Amino acid sequence: MTKKETNSIVDMLLKQQKLKNVDLACEKGSMTTMKQVYTDPRVLRTRKLIMDSFIALSNKKDFNDISVKDITEDAMINRATFYNHFLDKYDLLEQVVSEKLSLNLNCSSKEQEMTLEETFKQIFFSLVNFEQSIERHRERQEETETIDSIVQLELNNIFQEALTSQELITDPLLSFKLASLLTHTVTGLSSDYNRFHKKEQPEEYIRPLLPYILNGIAQKNSRTLS
Repeated sequence: MTKKETNSIVDMLLKQQKLKNVDLACEKGSMTTMKQVYTDPRVLRTRKLIMDSFIALSNKKDFNDISVKDITEDAMINRATFYNHFLDKYDLLEQVVSEKLSLNLNCSSKEQEMTLEETFKQIFFSLVNFEQSIERHRERQEETETIDSIVQLELNNIFQEALTSQELITDPLLSFKLASLLTHTVTGLSSDYNRFHKKEQPEEYIRPLLPYILNGIAQKNSRTLS
């Protein structure tokens, strides 16, 4: 897959996200995906059927080789039904990944919002589990690049919401940049943990790093020396 094709996928995902007003937020201590709410059991069943068929096919074929026709035939539905639920296969991939990620974002329900430190730590734990659950798809470059793009979009939303809701940052542009920094940091740490530190408990791995991540290395060292 070329860099140009990857960028076009990311641009499309960004446009789709704006159209659907997707917003991952940490609200009342519980991370929830603010997507379209599905209440009709028949709609839920059909949506799950399509997702399950897509996941089953992705275990057998590369994402690039999976067509909407393949998915509808496996799910035994018509194309119109598919497009009632998803814009295309990229939208389907986005929602499958988002759903897997949100299921791992297992915040306990509290009356007050989580602190930025609690949010970062919870996302780290969630990503560790998420990365392990989709490990088989990491062998395929196209899916890896697309999944990483989706995860970054989702986590950027979470961190931006955490920064603004706690009034830690009031400048929107600075908030966006810091959310991106936190996103790259937590995804890098979760990847490092899964590759090199699995013998260590996730809590033990992340606990000593949090003060440096959130307070800065120079500031943390000056406090230690004083």
